[in-house]
Amino acid sequence: MSLFSLLSVARDGLVAQSAGVSTVGQNIANANTPGYVRRGVTLATRPIGGASMGGVEVVGTTRSFDRVSHRRVTEEHGRRGAADARAGTLATVESIVTPGSGGVGPRVNSFFQSLDSWSGLAGDTSARLGVLQEAAGLAQEISGAAADLDTMRGDLFAQAQGVAGEVSERLGRIAALNTAIAEATGRGESGADLRDQRDQLVLEVGDRLGARAVEDASGQVTLFSAGTVLVEGGRASSVSVDLGPGGSLRVQAQPPGGQATDVTAQVTQGTLGGLREARDVDIPRAQAGLDQFAFDLATVMNTAHSSGFGLDGSTGRPLFTTTATATGAARALALNPALDGHPERLAASATTADLPGGNAIALRLAGMSSRPLGTGTATPAERFGSVAADVGTRRAAADTEAALRADTVLQAENLHESSAGVSMDEEMVNLTRFQRA
Repeated sequence: MSLFSLLSVARDGLVAQSAGVSTVGQNIANANTPGYVRRGVTLATRPIGGASMGGVEVVGTTRSFDRVSHRRVTEEHGRRGAADARAGTLATVESIVTPGSGGVGPRVNSFFQSLDSWSGLAGDTSARLGVLQEAAGLAQEISGAAADLDTMRGDLFAQAQGVAGEVSERLGRIAALNTAIAEATGRGESGADLRDQRDQLVLEVGDRLGARAVEDASGQVTLFSAGTVLVEGGRASSVSVDLGPGGSLRVQAQPPGGQATDVTAQVTQGTLGGLREARDVDIPRAQAGLDQFAFDLATVMNTAHSSGFGLDGSTGRPLFTTTATATGAARALALNPALDGHPERLAASATTADLPGGNAIALRLAGMSSRPLGTGTATPAERFGSVAADVGTRRAAADTEAALRADTVLQAENLHESSAGVSMDEEMVNLTRFQRA
């Protein structure tokens, strides 16, 4: 073996160990980079024989990536995204239906208190004005809550469209990275940085829509979500959100050059799934409860009030105006404009002969506070309480689910981090080992 051969062996050894030092440095520098997967250098012995004088060579770099653990992280992110979106929305719904101060509940109580006070002073103008003021305030509170829920549904629709746009943008980038990774693989390169970027994008799609990726031999992934293929090789579908015939969210996936497919029923994960459930299930349920409460309250109060006579001898006037059916009754509820500013038109007497001091109808109206409202046995306050309790129960369940999903995501991430993450202690050991070599 010549001196030149010995120097060549030494040179190759220095190059190989320097590659190890560089890889360790790359790991340490990216220890906190989102989506970064730990690298490793692969060294191989050069056999002695023929023209080879032995030594070592760098075969390539490895990427400590566990596809199974990453898939679980992606799935758990999808479930957490749905839970967080729904829990956040229901927290807002609860603040609308039962705010910290004021709201429909206290207004119901103060309205019946004004009726009770008026029933003992049927001819008193100030008591009559108090009833009109409380009736108008109650109607405005109920109508305002219904309007806020309608506005919230509109806001959630716009938010869902924004999420769909984010998903489509990331799908396009995943497809482009698929192509770049396949080209790198064909050249014998690992494409580690490209793979890191793509896997991070898959995770972000999972957050928003739920996703599952399957990698082929060329390094490209096929991305499944919402019961369909969203990315295949270098082709990416687009995701869009509009309103269906019934006003509910409709999610469609459209491949390039193909027909759009309605995938709404399969959108149950990710932020989009949570928004869909909150907008089209939870809020409509709260609206339906509020509508039925408003309709039943207006019906019983109007029936009683229309049978009585005002100080001016008028009769047949309802106390509230609203819709003919329960649908939309809360939003339309208002004090009868014919009574606004006319306390003398409030009907307290059962007959004209009892005017001006008759209070039979006033007592009947005041007594409604302790009688069943509509079907069942619940009083007006209890009926509204059941609407508020339903919202509160749903929010509590959503909060529990969100907390559970936060824990499962943490567990999945810890498992994935154990294989793909950078351990500073381990890297320092490797650094020392390569430096000594």
